[in-house]
Amino acid sequence: MKNILLLSDFSNNAKNAIHYAMHLFKNEKCTFHLMHVHKIGSFTSDDLMNSPKESIYESITKEPKEKLDNLQKELEETHKNTNHTWETHMDFDVFIDAINQAITNHKIDFVVMGTNGASGVKEKLLGSNTVHVIRKVTCKTLIIPEGYTFTPIKKLLLPLDPEDSITGKQFTDLLDFIETNHLHLDVLRVNPNTENKEVEQEDLSNLALFDCTYNTINNVSMDAALSSYMQTNAIDFLSLFVKNEGFLEHLFSKANSKVNLSEISKPILVLHP
Repeated sequence: MKNILLLSDFSNNAKNAIHYAMHLFKNEKCTFHLMHVHKIGSFTSDDLMNSPKESIYESITKEPKEKLDNLQKELEETHKNTNHTWETHMDFDVFIDAINQAITNHKIDFVVMGTNGASGVKEKLLGSNTVHVIRKVTCKTLIIPEGYTFTPIKKLLLPLDPEDSITGKQFTDLLDFIETNHLHLDVLRVNPNTENKEVEQEDLSNLALFDCTYNTINNVSMDAALSSYMQTNAIDFLSLFVKNEGFLEHLFSKANSKVNLSEISKPILVLHP
């Protein structure tokens, strides 16, 4: 039984990501934890004065709770599935703290979220909340691009820069995802400056028992290599190994070895050590 945390701010992007998750996990027994993290600061004294007979807590929670319950009913009706059970959660904590608490309390296996709009040039694709989740949440995270419609997935691409290694928990988690969804793995080792035969041999040794496609490209930026590969191959999903908080700079840097996520329009599985 998997526990899936679905984050919702009641936007179309969030709802689209949730529908994607319903399709992706349709054949697995899951408990979906539908969670909304509400900002207390969005309420004013006028809101409280309009409901004098209610407690402050009731005044604050009434509207988002109704929205959350209605969203759950809509999802259950749209995706009738005996494999799935539901729980709803509403939190007023700091956004990332609320997510990490939910992960611990409910033994969450995956966090699912959509892109949530832009608050800066670096975040033009992902949105600030999504960036903070990548930075601060170490649970396996599925990020669904705005407006992306589910289609059966067949091929997953794992791009590797010189610092990435096909070992450890990240790779184990990736293999589990691939086996569960019966995916073909494409590995793209990018050496922006020069070839590295030793690393390539280590890759091939680690991949020897797996049916996968392995490619290397040298003296080309990660952006260029990734863009070219995805244009010439039918890739349905992308997985990224995130090593630490500094990966934020890794995502958006213009340095030759970095990935520019603003050019990626496929769902992304983010994996941490």
